[in-house]
Amino acid sequence: MTDGRDDEGFRISRRRALAVGGAAALSLASARRLPRFDAAGDPSDDGGGRGGSDVDDEPIARIHDAGVAGAGVDVAVLDPTGFDPTHDVLADAVADIRQFGPDRAVVDRTTHGTAAAAAVARLAPDAALSLASFREQSAFVDAVEWCRERGTDVILAPVAAHGAVARPGTDVYRAVRRAIGAGSTVVAPTGNAALGHWRGPLAAVAADGDADPTRLGVRPLSADGAGAGSVRGRFVAWLVADAEVRTDLTLALLRAVDDGERWNLVAVSQPAASRAGQRLVADLDDGTYALVVRPAAAARSTGGARTGRIEVTTPTHALSPARPLGSIAVPASVPGVVGVGVTDGDSPAAVADSPTATTADAVAPYSGRGPTREGGTGVDVVAPPRPWIADGSPGTSAAAARTAGVVALLRGAAPSLSPADVVTALRASAGDVGRPGTDLASGWGRLDAVAAVQRARSR
Repeated sequence: MTDGRDDEGFRISRRRALAVGGAAALSLASARRLPRFDAAGDPSDDGGGRGGSDVDDEPIARIHDAGVAGAGVDVAVLDPTGFDPTHDVLADAVADIRQFGPDRAVVDRTTHGTAAAAAVARLAPDAALSLASFREQSAFVDAVEWCRERGTDVILAPVAAHGAVARPGTDVYRAVRRAIGAGSTVVAPTGNAALGHWRGPLAAVAADGDADPTRLGVRPLSADGAGAGSVRGRFVAWLVADAEVRTDLTLALLRAVDDGERWNLVAVSQPAASRAGQRLVADLDDGTYALVVRPAAAARSTGGARTGRIEVTTPTHALSPARPLGSIAVPASVPGVVGVGVTDGDSPAAVADSPTATTADAVAPYSGRGPTREGGTGVDVVAPPRPWIADGSPGTSAAAARTAGVVALLRGAAPSLSPADVVTALRASAGDVGRPGTDLASGWGRLDAVAAVQRARSR
C-alpha cells in the first residue's frame, strides 16, 4: 500500500511506516513553531516492551493479570511532533497512522507523540492505536473529526493550546463536543503554565499615558516554583482579552537597564491567525525582564475605557506575580473533556496519605488549574507523569497519557461506558488529595486505576 491523500488527511500504512522508519521522516519544524512542554515531571526510563509483565507499575500489572488490557478498544493519539512506529513499545500496537497538514506523521526519533502513544500502549497493551499528526488548529479539528467519523473510543490530545479560547462557537470547541457526543472519551492535559499565568482586570496592568505601567516580572520556570536559575532561552507568551475589552492591545517585553532605572523594549506581540489572542516570541539572555500590556495609542491619548479582563500566559517562564487559577489550557477546558493535572514528586501517594498534606504538596505547582471560563472545575483528576520514554520532563502531557491508558482499560472492561460514565468512574474512584473534597488544582483527586476499573466492571 502506498501513501495517498484523501478527505481524511494522508494515510500512512503501518507496513510502509515500519519499512521506511526514519527514511520517511522530515526534520521537525523549528522550536518556535512547536508547543512547549517545559514544566518538570518525572519521566521514567525507556525500558520495557508491551504487556503487563513489562510495566514497572504494580497496580497496572494487577489489572493486566486480571485479564483487563484494553482489548477491542481503539485509542487515537493526536500530537504535532509526529511518531516513531518502529519503537519497540509501539511495534505491535499501531493500527493506523494519519497525517493532517504538511508535517510528516512518521519521524525517526522518540518524540513527544511517540512517548504519549507508548504510555498508552504500556498501560493498555491490547488496545489498537491510531496515530495522527497535525500542526495548525484547522488540522487538529480535521483529526478530531476523523476520530469521530471512525468511532474512536478514546482520543488523547497531549497538547496545551495557550492563546486559544474554548468558546462554544469556536471550531475546536464544536469538534471536540461532537466527538464526545458520538461516544469518544477525550483526554487532555491541563497544561504546564500555572506559574506563568495572570488573569485579571485590564485596568490593573494597562499602561496609561505617561504613568509608569504595572509590570509582570519574568522569572525562570522551575518545578518547585522557587524560580531559581536563569531566564536565558526562548520566551513565548500569549495575550488574550475578553470580549468586553474594546481597546486594541499589545503585549510588550521589556528589559531593565541601569539597575532598573530604565526599561528597553525587546519585543511586542503579534496577532496569531489561528488563536484568539496575540503571541510574543523572543530569545532571552540573562537579565531582568517584564511584560506590560499596552492599549492602542488612540486609547492612551484619550484615556479610553479600561473595562474587561485579560489573560497573559507563558508556558516557558514564570510570572511575578502569577495567578494560577484559570490557567487550564485548550482543549482540556472544553466541557466533557477529561482534564488531567500532574502530581509532584516520585511518591504522590505517600504525600497524599499524610494527615498534614495539602493540595499544594501533591499537585505540581506548574500544573494547570481551573476554573474554566464557563465556571467548570476544569481538572478531573491528577496523575503521576509516567511512564514516559522521551527525554525531558513532560509534566501534564505524561499524566494525561497515563490517564488515557487507564480510560482504555475502563472501556475494555466495560465497552458500554459512555464518555460521561468514564468521567464519573474516574472521579468517583480518585483518591482525595490535600483538603477534603473537590478543588481547582487536583479536581476530584489522584487517579486510581485499580479502583476505576473495579467500578467500571461492577456496572
